[in-house]
Amino acid sequence: MNKSFLLRNWPHAVAVIVFLLVAVFYCKPVFDGMVVSQHDTQGWQGMAQQSIEFKEKYGHYPYWTNSQFSGMPGYQVAFETPNKISIGVLHNYIFTLGLPKPVNFFFLASIMAYFLLSVLRINPWIAMMGALSYAYATYDPIIVAVGHDTKMVCIGYAPAVIASLLVLFNGRHILGTVLTALFASMIIWQNHIQITYYTLIVALCIGVAFVIHSIRSGQLKQAVIAGALALVAGGIAVGTNMVNIWPMNEYAKETMRGGRSELTDTAKTATKTAGGLDKDYAFYYGSYGINETFTFIVPNLYGGGSYGTPLKEGGSAFASKMAEAGVPEENALQYANAYAYWGNQPGHAGPVYLGAIICFLVIAGFFFLNGWLKWGLLAASAFAIILSWGKNLEGINYFLFDHLPLYKKFRAPSMSLVVPQLAFVTLAAISLQQILFGTINKEDAWKKFKLSLYVTGAVLLLLTAFYFSFDYRGPNDAALKDNFTNGMLQQAAQGQQPTPAMQQQAEDFGRGLIKGLQQDRQSLYGKDLLRSIFFILAAASLIGLYLKNKIKPVVAMAIIVLLGVIDLLAVGKRYLGADKFVEPAQFESAFQTNAAVQQIKADPTKHFRVFDQADGDPFSSSVASYHFNAIGGYSPAKLALYQDIIERQLSKGNMNVFNMLNTRYFIVQNPANGQPMAQLNPAALGNAWFVKALVPAKNADEEMSVLDKLNTKDSAVFDIRFNEVVSKPFQYDSAATITLTENLNDIVRYESKAATPQFTVFSEVYYPHGWDAYIDGQKVAHARVNYVLRGMPIPAGTHKIEFRFEPRSVILSDKITMWFNILIYLLLAAGIFMEFRKKKTA
Repeated sequence: MNKSFLLRNWPHAVAVIVFLLVAVFYCKPVFDGMVVSQHDTQGWQGMAQQSIEFKEKYGHYPYWTNSQFSGMPGYQVAFETPNKISIGVLHNYIFTLGLPKPVNFFFLASIMAYFLLSVLRINPWIAMMGALSYAYATYDPIIVAVGHDTKMVCIGYAPAVIASLLVLFNGRHILGTVLTALFASMIIWQNHIQITYYTLIVALCIGVAFVIHSIRSGQLKQAVIAGALALVAGGIAVGTNMVNIWPMNEYAKETMRGGRSELTDTAKTATKTAGGLDKDYAFYYGSYGINETFTFIVPNLYGGGSYGTPLKEGGSAFASKMAEAGVPEENALQYANAYAYWGNQPGHAGPVYLGAIICFLVIAGFFFLNGWLKWGLLAASAFAIILSWGKNLEGINYFLFDHLPLYKKFRAPSMSLVVPQLAFVTLAAISLQQILFGTINKEDAWKKFKLSLYVTGAVLLLLTAFYFSFDYRGPNDAALKDNFTNGMLQQAAQGQQPTPAMQQQAEDFGRGLIKGLQQDRQSLYGKDLLRSIFFILAAASLIGLYLKNKIKPVVAMAIIVLLGVIDLLAVGKRYLGADKFVEPAQFESAFQTNAAVQQIKADPTKHFRVFDQADGDPFSSSVASYHFNAIGGYSPAKLALYQDIIERQLSKGNMNVFNMLNTRYFIVQNPANGQPMAQLNPAALGNAWFVKALVPAKNADEEMSVLDKLNTKDSAVFDIRFNEVVSKPFQYDSAATITLTENLNDIVRYESKAATPQFTVFSEVYYPHGWDAYIDGQKVAHARVNYVLRGMPIPAGTHKIEFRFEPRSVILSDKITMWFNILIYLLLAAGIFMEFRKKKTA
């Protein structure tokens, strides 16, 4: 290793060390044995537990899981490719150094953002600021705290995808193609298609800008070559991830996200989207307020979010008011922070804050920067911001939802703000580089700088006007006031008829609480507004001093970099502070075995289902799935047919449907002590049964209507599309038997015995892609009955019936993935060799 190599690259080595140290200290509780209390990770753990236990016993994950929603493809829950050649090795041991979670997330995002800025030839120290600003922008610690792990990893790889394309656009075709294929493979590998989609939007915007630039400069040939190679690299990335893409695409068509429901719902016609989510559902969570977009520069503009803790001891008027009623201050502060957010996003975890200095530098970039990349990044940001407004810009976003390719599969439109998170950091770094180290003379630079100050000042004046004009009233304040008022009244009356004086006192208390809450919100906004003004003034002053030759550019750079990093790290800590880390035992306590679980597990009957009504919403909780085969579960992408059953039957308490789903136990709250208790349902129909009659339905609406009153023990309803399967004559035999002999998730075996042909209903969810039925080893057709279950005729006599889940999409795509993984490694090795040889001969 020669001296010149060390001199050239020592700043990069320092950057890696800095990124590592910052991530370690930021997540220090991890090294004390703590884990992040991630709600969504708990949800995944519950629904994946059965698959994990299956792997421990049989050495591989099953393709099907019985643990939630009465059964669904298990490769959507827990899956690993059977072949041993995987790009996951690069992620686990190279790009993240084998670091523990969530240290690895922040380190990865820092490294990949630094790679992008290095490709743009940004000063290493400025690139460090940009990289850390990208990795610790508030959206990242917020989603880590919630448990969106795959989303965070995709955000980490997004800058590397863009960097690789820029290498390609710069004419380094071999290296650019290899890197684009590699990092596109890495981001798709995480299987978070929505973040991959937004990364593609950035790529397309800068790609179009590059093509326009190439046409204007007479270099269209280079753009065509780069575009073709980018498509080749993308094709390789798709092939590398075929085992994820093909089965997921197949499954998506059968889910809520694929708009699979066959029911006609006239009430939702206006918000229906063909082949996608219902707009009401897609835009319910995460439609960012138009004014709320200014959280880019002032984080607590709308009070932060439910996962933050901006209000501290002694700093909350709301908490002080509650303390007057005898509520402990710690509990009062929890209430205050939970209700501090007053925007219109239900369940909003926290704001998208990109950094005051970053935003100031982006504004400066409007005047200091030229070139195609600036316009590509600004176009991507503007488009993503419009998408993020969701239902708040209904006319445009409903149209885009209906017509933008694939977009109708996604929910939570505010997720698109990962685009400006990437673009703003990049533009800010380029701007600071241009201002401090560019070729522009200082007189011209001062003129442009003054223009940027005017625009920034106008933005800050607008934000100051917001501070004085906002009413700080949240959409739920009236309901909150009523709850507090009623609670105070009940406490004062102590079971007696409340007097007018008590009522007035309770009313005053409720009003006082809401007034205190509004004061807290205004205070939070004011403090963060002053905070952002301070950081902007500090950065502007340093740049001004440099332009007036009062300080060296290195001094200005060093202080601005330090301030920019401190700014974002401090705000991010509001959402991933020490309070978000817990002991592993506490994290796993959500699945503790209680008396109800013990009672059900003691039942010698096996292979039944449980409906847990004691743990909140049974259709968004995986607690029951951790222990049993559950009627409910935790997934935003349920099979659409099952979602229809939930909405039209289970939510209405149709016991005939619960019985056909073999719901042997209901877990409810014991009215005596509020603890979970198990109730046996002796009417559960078991794993399979013979019916006396079949009822034809001309369409799905009629099938669901029949199911409203159908005695599922004696009859089954079927759509006439399955008439060919179910039309064989049968005669009910009361002495006939059918017994489940084995259930191995992917293989389910029964034995039947009957004197006459029978029609059998199996309490197994119908899924058309992969389930094959066999009688005595001979493949036979089966039908969908009772809207969501399987059914088929069985001949007279004694027979062995078997269902096998043999998804062709998984089996074939796994082989494709294996060969493309090999190709990726070969290309990577060849690219490294050629680059090494090129530098050696240079």
